[in-house]
Amino acid sequence: MKDKKNTSKVLIIILILVIITLLGYIIYDKGIRKEEIKEEIKQEETTIRKINKQEEKILLNQITAYTTYLADSYPITENKPLENQEALYFAYQNLENKDIQFSENDLEKVLEKYFGKNHPYIHENINCFVGDGPLYEYDSTQKIYIYQDIHGHGGKPCYQPSVYLVDGKVTSNKKYKIKTHILYANGTGDTLAPSERYYTSIHKDYDDYILGPYDQEHQVTEEEYQSIKDQIPITTFTFEKDEDNNYGLKSVTIA
Repeated sequence: MKDKKNTSKVLIIILILVIITLLGYIIYDKGIRKEEIKEEIKQEETTIRKINKQEEKILLNQITAYTTYLADSYPITENKPLENQEALYFAYQNLENKDIQFSENDLEKVLEKYFGKNHPYIHENINCFVGDGPLYEYDSTQKIYIYQDIHGHGGKPCYQPSVYLVDGKVTSNKKYKIKTHILYANGTGDTLAPSERYYTSIHKDYDDYILGPYDQEHQVTEEEYQSIKDQIPITTFTFEKDEDNNYGLKSVTIA
């Protein structure tokens, strides 16, 4: 009889210990662990690091491409987004193979690369910059762009930028903030002119150059850049990386 009582006491104690253990686990899982997970997520979301060399190369190449054709559209912000026509013209200029005809899919790949998978731009005629009709007419049925041979003039002016990284930060391995210095060679149309003068802005007067003039084509040296870098405005680009590893441009500001 005594053994039965002792056995019952032991079982009761074990049961109590099991209940206490379960309650402790529930409290930890439902409360403490959830808070720990939230804190881990919060820390991950606010993790900031410098861009690596591969990211630097990709982003500086993209910044050079944007600036070559879109410098006259800066700044780009939520309140002043890039217009659809500007985005389409930029994408057309960055096609691997420009021809009298190309597909919507070809153009879409460029838009995704430079503005992200979920970019806001839509397909429509690509109008000529002087306003004399479509440069490429969009056929929505066949999903192709067809060149319109009605333009008896040269192409839209473009810029010849030299881009220098000042600082590059990444938040959450997703959001990129890239600070740059940009020098602009003398502007030109579709026939490139020699880079004989360099400016800190596309809006500078012809004789208000910071480097030059040179007698022939001249590429800025590192020594020349270092000597004038404090006089160059900071142009900041922000990007968001999507699930397909596109670095979509979100904004451009100049300060």
